[in-house]
Amino acid sequence: MHNLPLAFLQPDQLAIFIPILGVVAVIIMILTKHQQRMAEIIHGTAQAQSAEEIVELRHEVAQLKQMVHEQMIALDSYAGSSGRAEEVPLQKRLEQI
Repeated sequence: MHNLPLAFLQPDQLAIFIPILGVVAVIIMILTKHQQRMAEIIHGTAQAQSAEEIVELRHEVAQLKQMVHEQMIALDSYAGSSGRAEEVPLQKRLEQI
């Protein structure tokens, strides 16, 4: 007869060992299920937050582009109206805009 891996245990020890293994298996199953749920919650929340953040950033970039266009138009119209923009001090040119 071959030696079994659990042959070092006596029958009364084996009777205690088997229910303990059952409880450990259930605990591992519960912890694994919990870890899966937490990963789903974390990744789902992160995706929703990143989508909202992308929308906000796109809106901000659009606003900045609009401001740059307005400033370019203002500078072009100012340079076109005064023949010599270099003679006017910088502070006064900025106050007019």
